[in-house]
Amino acid sequence: MAQALLVWGKASAQSDNTTTSEESDSSGMMAYDPNFAGNLVLGIIYILLGFVFSYHCYQHNDKWAICLPISAITSGIGYFIRLTFDMTVQLGPFLVMNCLVVISPTAFLAFNYMLYGRFITAIDPKFGNDTKPGSKMERSKFSFIPPLIVGRTFIISDIIAFFVQISAGGMQAAAGDSDPNLAKIGDNLFLAGVTVQGISYLLFTILFTVAFLRLIEDRKRNYPNQLEKGWTGLDMQTLLVVGGLYLSSVFIIIRSVYRIVEFSQGYQGYLMTHEVFLFVLDAAPLVLAIGVWAFMWPSVMLDRIKVQTRSVELEAGASRIESGNKDWIPLV
Repeated sequence: MAQALLVWGKASAQSDNTTTSEESDSSGMMAYDPNFAGNLVLGIIYILLGFVFSYHCYQHNDKWAICLPISAITSGIGYFIRLTFDMTVQLGPFLVMNCLVVISPTAFLAFNYMLYGRFITAIDPKFGNDTKPGSKMERSKFSFIPPLIVGRTFIISDIIAFFVQISAGGMQAAAGDSDPNLAKIGDNLFLAGVTVQGISYLLFTILFTVAFLRLIEDRKRNYPNQLEKGWTGLDMQTLLVVGGLYLSSVFIIIRSVYRIVEFSQGYQGYLMTHEVFLFVLDAAPLVLAIGVWAFMWPSVMLDRIKVQTRSVELEAGASRIESGNKDWIPLV
């Protein structure tokens, strides 16, 4: 929606200066005729992923993850709508398509945010023992932010960034070609909103990296027998979740950088006026970012990680007792 308002403001200004019928064709919302084959393939892929995710959510009763299949399906619908467009499409249809294609992927980020909290509670055998049930502020030695509020913290950050973009798009639409100062402010504000969203996810990736490094250090220090599994001391299920989150995050960051550069160039910029970059640097990275979860659904692995972690804790405790530490009491 924010991008639609931004483009509308630019297109409106452009149409005010248009005098010939040939030039008036460019007063629509798009700088090109969408490629039929490319949008069809993307629409089909997103819909198929949405059905796969829906199956996983139903099979494992994962209500927390329902945002993923819904957003994948709406993204697919958005690309199907693009099939009906040409460069003369007007604001109304463009706004609907833009909401589906550009806004839906924010739920992909939200899924990773919520997965992080569940991952931390699975790898920490002491989590849930020190506070009353239902507490959202319980801390973990692996995360410098309470894991149960990580999701809402970063989601709120994305919502704020989104409303900044909405405000900027509104300023652009209101300014048109008559108020260049307001238009410039809108440009800068919109770019700031997109940048904040990218930085927010980068900070999340740093948070996850710190947790991963702390987990490796904890396993080496407290569970030396686990080093038989490799230098990390982590089981395969844990490594799969970590690898999946990293892979997903890399593609999300690629898409975020693309969006920042795209909007920094403006409405007539090279990236925004060439659809191939939308396919290669936006749609494809997002498909890969969520596609990883189609093949290894995280809740299955998280259940196994939780069982494995508690088992390792009990084995380590038994070993300590045998070695003379009689005061050790298992916490699980």
